[in-house]
Amino acid sequence: MSAQLSPSAQAAATPHTHPLPEVTTRVLIGEKSENAAHELDSTLRNAGIATKLSISDDLMHVEQLLKEGTTDIALLTDKMEGLDKILPRLRENAPHTPVILVTHDNAPGPGWSVSSALGLGATDAVPADCGEQLALVVKRELQHICQRQHYSQVRRALKEAEQRCQLLLQGADAAIAYVHEGMHIHANRGYLEMFGYADGEELIGVSLVDLLDEESGQVLKQSLKRVRSGAEDVEFEFAGSANHSECAGSMTLTSSKYEGEPCLQVTVRPKQAKSEQAASDEAANPQAADELEIPGLLKTIEVLQQGTNSDVCLFFVSIDHFDQYRSEYGLLGAQSIAQGVWSHLQNTVDASPCARLNNFQYVLAISGDELNEIQEQADAHRHSVSELILEINGKTVRPTISLSGIQVAEDAELNGALDDAYRNWLDDVKDGHSNQVSMPNMDNVATTESWNDAKVILKQITDAIEKKTFVLLFQPVISLRGDSDEHYEVFLRMTGPNGEQIEPGKFLQTAIDNNVAGKIDRWVILQAIKMLSVHRAKGNATRLTINVTSNSIVDPEFVNWLGVAIKAARLPSDAVIFQITERDATTYLRQTREFVEGLRNMHCRASLSRFGLIDQPFDTLKHIPADLVKLDGNVVTDDEQDRSSLVETIKQLQGQGKLTIVPMVENATLLSTLWQAGANYIQGHYMQEPSTEMNYDFSTEE
Repeated sequence: MSAQLSPSAQAAATPHTHPLPEVTTRVLIGEKSENAAHELDSTLRNAGIATKLSISDDLMHVEQLLKEGTTDIALLTDKMEGLDKILPRLRENAPHTPVILVTHDNAPGPGWSVSSALGLGATDAVPADCGEQLALVVKRELQHICQRQHYSQVRRALKEAEQRCQLLLQGADAAIAYVHEGMHIHANRGYLEMFGYADGEELIGVSLVDLLDEESGQVLKQSLKRVRSGAEDVEFEFAGSANHSECAGSMTLTSSKYEGEPCLQVTVRPKQAKSEQAASDEAANPQAADELEIPGLLKTIEVLQQGTNSDVCLFFVSIDHFDQYRSEYGLLGAQSIAQGVWSHLQNTVDASPCARLNNFQYVLAISGDELNEIQEQADAHRHSVSELILEINGKTVRPTISLSGIQVAEDAELNGALDDAYRNWLDDVKDGHSNQVSMPNMDNVATTESWNDAKVILKQITDAIEKKTFVLLFQPVISLRGDSDEHYEVFLRMTGPNGEQIEPGKFLQTAIDNNVAGKIDRWVILQAIKMLSVHRAKGNATRLTINVTSNSIVDPEFVNWLGVAIKAARLPSDAVIFQITERDATTYLRQTREFVEGLRNMHCRASLSRFGLIDQPFDTLKHIPADLVKLDGNVVTDDEQDRSSLVETIKQLQGQGKLTIVPMVENATLLSTLWQAGANYIQGHYMQEPSTEMNYDFSTEE
């Protein structure tokens, strides 16, 4: 519930010497008698508070209206029955809407005191015959809401300002650092690169004078004295070397603060060679640089067409949902996303001419012997960007791009071809498409029956849910530590047109990209816990690990739905473990942490799967309190060096109190190694392949 008042209510909250009928406050009165409600309304109007009145004689209706946030203030009379039950719920569901209780001496029931009303959640209690007191209480509460709104706006503006300053600091053209008592406490990327440091942690605690040569060090000491004497900015030329990197330029010292503590800001500008001036001008005017890039690209395409018999396609490329990024992360945050995508594209499309149209839209030319080959290259670029992970304003962002291509004939007018590609992209946007490669003139390459066609896959998924052609398989999770309980992991398969079983790798990503994977998750969970209930009713102490996708992790309603589903199945909460992939957890770090905490509140456990694929995987565990960790199958090999690394990873996880699961165990030698390393659970075809039944004999493993 928002604490925000309508503009008219904000004006009414400000004391006035005369009534202001042109401003209105949205007032909801809960009263059995309509006449009595209008009398209360008249009391407020006579006090100079113009109102827009709503009357309800049903407390349930009152609760619904408050939830909708269409009310500035509510007056409830003690003649309404059930107030003792509804007041606590109103305080919980509408915490920022004042609810004032109007009391009567002749009201039914034991009577209400101010303390009893406040104890149940009312904002205040006023006798019905004290009209002046009621008006003052209403004005007071309206002022409180305005103040709350003002403070909220100030805090939000301050936070946004801090984020903008941090982004400006990190992205500043100048190399900037902060020094406290001669030691570095922070440095931006430009500063680190200038002095040859790969990571900011390496520079923390390093003395500023250590970065300069002896002569510049003496100049620095004199400059520091001038700063301490009150000089605002002190600039001097320097030369130095660090980590085998020689550098020279100008250094400016300024008194400043970092995280509230007094310190010294150091701004460094390297000497710029004349040959670098053109690059500097381009950076200062990126629009002009972009205008130069497009003719160069089109000229390159002409060369490609003349020098080879290969087909050439021109692609219009755009970052998906860029307006949403502007809204959520601000202009600087969106710019950082665009720069991250552009830099990534430049590194991955080096064999394909590429140019910028603007910050978030590009042109890409791809040549190949066959159109199929061109489409595969374009899709590889799309997929490469979809795996890019950026950190913006403390949040993890995973941008995607869409590519709309047009085949360029030898005698085609290139500007016209680009316009055609752009129009095709507009059609795709209108249809709600994103994160895809579209080539309208390549119908001969991919037919509507292809499993690579997203529309066909989505229809197959919908049919599978409606016609129940999804299949659940169960693979045993074997304990190496004497746990006698049965444990299975649930796997999903989809039945294809010819009755074949299709693995999730061929359809699940499309479902995730189109936000329908959450429906699949719910179907899997309902079917799995239903089968688990039947199996446990036979006397088996069985538990299941069920995988969930990122669509469910980011769904704020999913945990509540999960709790209802488990209770309805009458299962103990520890009978089901929910598993998230490491990649999803790092992409949606905050949402995953909240999801796992929600599971803990339900006394359910969480597992992190495919562990070990990213750099610094243990950093994820600092934020995600998972109970179990399932290693990725790629780290389980017969290579002796890899085996040693696997054992070390298991020991590290054990040291953090994590139960470990090792998949793809295919021989007794590996099993023995894992037992000695302390692994808790194993999976693999060596024990049993996934099966439609929970029929593994766990007694043989005791």
